[in-house]
Amino acid sequence: MPLYEYQCLACGARVEALVRGDAEVTCPTCQSSNLQRITSLFAVSSEGTRQVNLAAGRKHQAKTSRDKKIADAEAMHHDHDH
Repeated sequence: MPLYEYQCLACGARVEALVRGDAEVTCPTCQSSNLQRITSLFAVSSEGTRQVNLAAGRKHQAKTSRDKKIADAEAMHHDHDH
């Protein structure tokens, strides 16, 4: 069951709806069925969003790697003390 976003052409309201099969979607504000499906921001994939996600992934990986190195160094230091 996909979740779609619509713009009501009668009253201008934005509507999110779970659509089952050929079910007709109506505006909860004015009850109009004159709706236009719009692209949700979370569904948009562009070169810009891919680059942002890639940079965030690399930053997370670098932090994880740095944390692991610190933990390994502390473990080695702890082992030498005992």
